[in-house]
Amino acid sequence: MRRFQTHQDIRASRDGFTIIELMMVVAILLFLIATSAFVVRNIGNKAREKASMANIIKVNGLLSQRIQAFHKLLDSKRSDKLIQPRLSSKRGQLVSELGNKKYYSLTDPIVEILVRKDLFRENFPQFIGDNVKINDVMDAQPGVTAGTAGSLGSDDGLSISSEYLYFVLTQFNGLGIAPIGEDAFNASEVADTDGDGLKEFIDGWGRPLRFYHWPSRLFRPYGAGGAIRRDVAGAFFSSLPPVPTSSSERDPLEVDADDPLGRLANENSRSNGLVQTLFNDSASYYYDTTALPSLFPCEYGVLDTYSLPLIVSAGEDGILGLYEPHDFTNNGVLAQPTAVPPVEGVFDNITNHNQRAGGR
Repeated sequence: MRRFQTHQDIRASRDGFTIIELMMVVAILLFLIATSAFVVRNIGNKAREKASMANIIKVNGLLSQRIQAFHKLLDSKRSDKLIQPRLSSKRGQLVSELGNKKYYSLTDPIVEILVRKDLFRENFPQFIGDNVKINDVMDAQPGVTAGTAGSLGSDDGLSISSEYLYFVLTQFNGLGIAPIGEDAFNASEVADTDGDGLKEFIDGWGRPLRFYHWPSRLFRPYGAGGAIRRDVAGAFFSSLPPVPTSSSERDPLEVDADDPLGRLANENSRSNGLVQTLFNDSASYYYDTTALPSLFPCEYGVLDTYSLPLIVSAGEDGILGLYEPHDFTNNGVLAQPTAVPPVEGVFDNITNHNQRAGGR
């Protein structure tokens, strides 16, 4: 009897994946991990941006209230007790520091404008030369070593201006304007990032905010021929006034808020440029480190230039794009840009005049 043998397909059994399949799985996993990390990082940065904006808006609101109280006081009858005694002493200071007796010839309205600027500088300081009395009070606090306030410290001075701003708003009773107290801020808004015993305002990345009380170099950077640079200032100030369409109309960015009538410019013409020597058009800010502690620097922002106090976070990348507020050698006191046009890194900065990342 003939037997028929059924032939069945013999299929090779597989014990695992091929190399190509494994590589595809690994690639997919890496892609998913990278995508997840990007999403998580982006969410984290958005949260930090919002925290930075919230803190800057809060600090700016309190600063604006204090500045309004300051101007209200100077515009009241009480200002005579503050300003009048300083008119003659201001002339003497100018002659002493700058060595020119012609400063005695400046008229009272001009000297009063300068005294008002001095009072503003003293009550809203950003570096050690603005108000040595505040330095002394800050140094006298528990846990603070004498000479710490205004010193560069472990962070090379990044926190200095923010330390001054925090102290002024929470503890300084300047001109009888009461501070708000330290309990107005929480641990996510304030820290001692450099361990010097002095607290400062911070952004969402835990870095110190910077404070410039008259950032006129943003509008007229050194080397730009004195011309208004909206492309530079616009990275930090949104919605700037447009360029006037009429040649007879004065550019709003060429108007000093302390001198809206242009008295300084008129006096400068009358005195053959004497007033101009007090305002900064040089590569560095005048500050005599050997002067007596009771003397303040005579130099001011750029003549006939718009400016408002600037509070700024360097954003995610940490690139500020400005010289530091304590840097008088590079005109950082006046918010001198590190490059003109500004470096690309400034466009994620968050300020009290854009209140959003992007700066545009």
